Formats: sequence, C-alpha cells, structure tokens
Amino acid sequence: MTFDPTASRSVRRVARAGYVAVVLLATLTDFHFNAAPALVAWRLQRALHFVTSGADVVDAARNIVLFAGLGAVWLVTSPGRHPWRDVARITLLGCLLSMSVEIAQLFSASRTSSVNDVTTNTLGALLGAAGVVAAAQLLRRLRARATPAGFPMLGIGLPYTGAVVAEMFSPLYRHQRNPGGGGSLTNRLLNALAYTQPFAVHRVSVTDVVLFAPAGVLMQLALVECGLSGGAACWGAMVVGVVLSAGVEVAHGVAGQPIEASAIVGHGLAMVIGALAAWWWGPRVARRLDARGRARVVLLALVVLLVVWAWRPFLPRLVWREVEAQVTIRHLTPLGVLGASSDLFGVMDVAEQFFLYVSLGIGLAVWPLRYRGRLANVLPGVYLAVVLEVGQILVLTRIFDVTDLLTQCAAIGVGFVIARRAGYEARGELLGVLPPAT
Repeated sequence: MTFDPTASRSVRRVARAGYVAVVLLATLTDFHFNAAPALVAWRLQRALHFVTSGADVVDAARNIVLFAGLGAVWLVTSPGRHPWRDVARITLLGCLLSMSVEIAQLFSASRTSSVNDVTTNTLGALLGAAGVVAAAQLLRRLRARATPAGFPMLGIGLPYTGAVVAEMFSPLYRHQRNPGGGGSLTNRLLNALAYTQPFAVHRVSVTDVVLFAPAGVLMQLALVECGLSGGAACWGAMVVGVVLSAGVEVAHGVAGQPIEASAIVGHGLAMVIGALAAWWWGPRVARRLDARGRARVVLLALVVLLVVWAWRPFLPRLVWREVEAQVTIRHLTPLGVLGASSDLFGVMDVAEQFFLYVSLGIGLAVWPLRYRGRLANVLPGVYLAVVLEVGQILVLTRIFDVTDLLTQCAAIGVGFVIARRAGYEARGELLGVLPPAT
C-alpha cells in the first residue's frame, strides 16, 4: 500500500547516478581538452573573480535550479531519520561535485571555470535539500488541522501559485525585449517603466485567466485550512493575488521585457475571481461530498489544468517537417534545449514544471488511484506527464523537451515523498467505490 524510494538500494542508486550524469552532461559537454600550463594558469586566475553581468545572472539561476534538483533528489532518496544532517551532507556533496567540475573545466578550451558556479551550485544543493525538509515539516504541522480533502490544501496551493509566479515572470507568449534594458537595477527599472504598455481589453489573455483563477481558489482554501474565516481568507487571497500580479510584472520588466498593464489587471482579476468563487462555493461543495469526493474534485481539476498548461493554445502542427523537428538529439538530451537558452525563460519553465507536478505527487500519496498494480503510487502521474509532454510534439508553438519530462517525474516523486515524510498515509483508492479508510 505504501511506497518508499529509500527502501530499495537500486532505486536510490539509479536516481542519484542518473542525476549526477545529468549534471556532468550539462557542465562537461563540448569539452575540448587543452592543458597548456600558461592557459590553465590564466583560466584559474579568471575563475577566482566574481562577475555579475547579465549573462552570469542567467547562468547563476540555471546553476541553482540544476543543483536544487540534485539536492532534492538526493534528500528524498535518503532514509530521512536525520533530515537536517542530511541537508548539511548534501550541501557538502554539491560543493565537492561543483568544485570537481570546475577544476576539470580549467583544462578545457571551450568551458569556463568560475567561483560563481561553485557558489551558486552549492546554494542550489542547499536550497533543494532544505526545501524538501522544510516542506515536509510544514505539512506535518498541518496534519492536526481539518483537511477536507485528506491532504493539506497548502501543499497543493503553494506549488501551484509558484507555477503561476513563474509564468507571470516569463510568459510563454511574451518574449519581446526592451531596447537598452541593461545597466544597474535603477536603470533597468526606469527603462522598463518607460516601455510600459497601457491597458487594453483585447490584450488580456483568456487562457491566463483560466490558469490563474485556480491560484486564488487554492490560496483561499489553504488560508481557511490554516485557521482564517472564509471572508478573511478571501480578502487575504485577493490581496496576495493583486500584489503578486503587480510585483512580478515589474520584476519581469526589470529583467528586460515590457511591462503590460493588461497583464497586471488580467492576472490580478483572475485570482480575485478565484478567491471569491472559493469563498462562495467552497463550503457548499465540501458539505455535499465526502473526503474521497473532495479529493476527486481537486485532483481532477488539477489534471485538467495540467492539460491546459501543457497543450495551450490547442492548435495542431500541420506540417510534418515541424513535427520531425521536435524529435532530435537536442530535444532528447537532458538540458539540450535549456542549455541553448541565453535568458531566464528556460530556467523559469523548469521551475514551473516542477511546481505544477509536485502537487500531483502530494495528492497521489494520500489518494492513490489504486493500492496495487499499474495505477498505484506515483505511476499514474508519470503516465500523465509522458502523455502531455510527448503530446507537445503535435501542438503548434510548443516544444518537446525531455528535460521537462524528467523534471515532472522528479517533482511527482518529490511531492509523494514529502507527503509520506510528513506522516500522510493512503486514505483509500481514489477510483474505489467503498467508503474511504478511517
């Protein structure tokens, strides 16, 4: 009935070795050996200087995300008896692995060693491992509170809101760049404000409204679960939604892309509508359904939303050559597409995929489709991730990337283990017909 990836040595070894292989692939690809002493000395001198150019900021974000995954995977495949001790050990491991890679890059004519990379890689490993432990402890504290669906709504709502924030910062269909967007933070902000685009109704994305409104719903439900009244939770969710919409759009502008008043209004209004809907209909739905029924509603809604996130704009590719172009070595190589990006879009896309699917893992830990067989534990989530990501091959303007698929599968496993470490056990089969277990 239960599943624990730490129970099998083979699972631990495959997961860890696989992720280390991804790290080495990302950091040592295109390695042209050149061990001339003078050049090695020059590369070492260059590596010991911190640099803060725009490209280095993007590289730092990419490193943090990459090694955060390493920290999370290593943590969830550890026994979990001494979690914070494991965090320290994993942070040291991340530092040693990063130092080894950077030392190796001193002998490459095409790779660049940097103390920046060691710092950001170590920070990423720390954040990934510590994040898993902190999430498990937070969810453990919520076990004593009433959870109408059997799993904590904060565990569903917080990651989903994280995905919304990632989408707001780096929208799928808005990649324009402001002229002269570099320089200091102040210069970037002033430049972004100068290129602010005014509000226009036709520029409000209907798809964004559909995807962002559930964040307001989940925030309101999570705040109620944390002890607030329905009205106070609604106001809190609305305020958070509006502040996030404005703040992230400004940050999006500072990163060099146009600020759109239409996006601020559309995103904020969507979350306000979601919070109001949860306040009005949430108690009514909860009274009519038992715990299994509520869980079915939440998880079915999450699956539908994942389909919309993955397959928007729901337009097919009609040219076979365009379909073939989505199945290349680059698309099938981990970090093959992300590694070629020179902005934060790819980084935020990976974060978005992780946040979306970690919620599914938490839900399946409490309500598996079946206790045994091919629909048990995390397998249904993995099947869904494969179908949606591979399906992007046939969707116009979408890009198939095996990196996204690996991220999604890892997120499902991480969410599952977080729920288990927090003490949540399976309450019944989601597809079952008998009353849920007490």
